[in-house]
Amino acid sequence: MEQPQIFKEKSVGEITHQKVNLPLNTFPLLVQNVGRVTFPRSTALLVFPGYVLFFMMLAFPMSTSVLYVKAVLFGVVVAETLVCGLFCYGFTLHFSIAALTVSFAVLGFFFALRGFFLGAPGAGNGLQIYVLWPLVYMVVLAGASQEKVLRGMRWVLLIATIFAGVQGGIYLLTFMDVLPANNYARLLSLDWQEQGIGFHEGYIGLRFPGLNSLPFLVPFAIASLATHALQDAENQIRKIWLWLALFAGLAMALVSGRRGLLLAILLAPLLTWFFLMFRPRDDRRRGWRSLIRVSLAILLCGLFILAAVNSIYEVTVQGLLQRVSEGFDFRPTAYDDSAVARGVQFSALLRGWYEHPMVGAGLGAPAFGSIRSEERPWDYELYYLALLYQTGLVGFLAYAAGLLWIFWKGIRVIQSDPHIGYLLLPILVGSATLLVASGTNPYLARFDGLWVIFLPLAHVNNWLSQKSHAHSRCAPYPV
Repeated sequence: MEQPQIFKEKSVGEITHQKVNLPLNTFPLLVQNVGRVTFPRSTALLVFPGYVLFFMMLAFPMSTSVLYVKAVLFGVVVAETLVCGLFCYGFTLHFSIAALTVSFAVLGFFFALRGFFLGAPGAGNGLQIYVLWPLVYMVVLAGASQEKVLRGMRWVLLIATIFAGVQGGIYLLTFMDVLPANNYARLLSLDWQEQGIGFHEGYIGLRFPGLNSLPFLVPFAIASLATHALQDAENQIRKIWLWLALFAGLAMALVSGRRGLLLAILLAPLLTWFFLMFRPRDDRRRGWRSLIRVSLAILLCGLFILAAVNSIYEVTVQGLLQRVSEGFDFRPTAYDDSAVARGVQFSALLRGWYEHPMVGAGLGAPAFGSIRSEERPWDYELYYLALLYQTGLVGFLAYAAGLLWIFWKGIRVIQSDPHIGYLLLPILVGSATLLVASGTNPYLARFDGLWVIFLPLAHVNNWLSQKSHAHSRCAPYPV
């Protein structure tokens, strides 16, 4: 009997998929080889709930009013992935990606159990964040690692950046009576109760739901513009949308007074330059020239935004720099109360770590002498120091090794495959800057904040899966 031809190989790393009529007795063999035979032809109807979920996580990361909406959407996306994976398309999940995620979950399970045994009040929460949700993300990743889906996610990132600019801009202008009184700000924030604004000498303090995603989104836009000319035609997004997203995010960064966000924007060109070093010389030079032009344009845009804001309220470069420097003043007499509170956290977490240096006090354990929230006493702004205190050197180094593996594999992708590499490079830049900003904000301590780890992992999974298919050459199965 003639064997069914599933794949037609064109070149190394590139596979075309053809619609074929398979004999009925071939179907069990496809199920037995899940992950090896895939049909990545996701329809818009199937992918749309995932895009909506991703947008909700970006635009409303801290809003409890949409918590159950996100949970329902996660359930829908997981169910779609399982059904389509088992009965239609197969799973695209490389063994090393699955091993890394399961290792994260096993590690979290050990430290959550330690928290339960030591009576940590947040051990149950730690079990969810560090065990359950990584496994959920792994299932979603198995269905979202197709290039078509990953390209669509870039559009979601840009739309979320523009939306954050509109969200914060309308709130600011309405509060300052530049726009007439309206309910648009409440509507765009879904009536988020913690939304607020403060006017200080030389800067404005602004708080709105989408602000916490901007340490990823603005650097992502910067790196996308810098590498735009290097991308394949099918991967390119029109520059007008990239510039619009960058301008919206940059405006909110300058009027929000958020230190971590300003630091992320300063780091973005340096990280883009670093990742471009792993490309061939010609690409590297073109990328660096483009990066210089984009950096100069950002400087001019920043000056224009400050000039426009100054017509309403005085915001100066000196005031913003002073705002950043105050964040490192931990003295009890310091002007910034939040910096003083972080100083107290630093001392309490460090003392607690000294008592359990190797395996920590367990996930969900509060540190004696510093309680930032009565409802969640185990949450701290100094996220990495809190992780060290709760998991010790063993856990901290294990998690750090996992993150380093992701970036190392990302660099391998950039080196060897420009098609996927230039899709991944802006993602790596945004992930790195958000991880830096997480040092003073617990962005990763929520189930809807873990996407910053699994988004670059999805690109790496796509690359590894394509390599495996190309090398195996997909020999036909016996019928």
